[in-house]
Amino acid sequence: MHQRKRSEADWAVEILLEKQEPMYYLDLIKEISNRMGRKQDERTLSSIYTRLNLDNRLVHQGEGYWFYDTNRVKAKE
Repeated sequence: MHQRKRSEADWAVEILLEKQEPMYYLDLIKEISNRMGRKQDERTLSSIYTRLNLDNRLVHQGEGYWFYDTNRVKAKE
């Protein structure tokens, strides 16, 4: 079986699980960029931010903070 490439949101989930607390969006997307070995230019960071907004596992808490909502994850059957 072929393993799929990790998405930006997958990296965000891993980082937020490690931190065990909400993170400020810019810190989060910069950390994702670092772990993916990507540049930290405006275009790359904007792309990562957009992809995070599209993933329903991640929740914008307000004041620019994001967290991982385990209640939104479907259990594997």
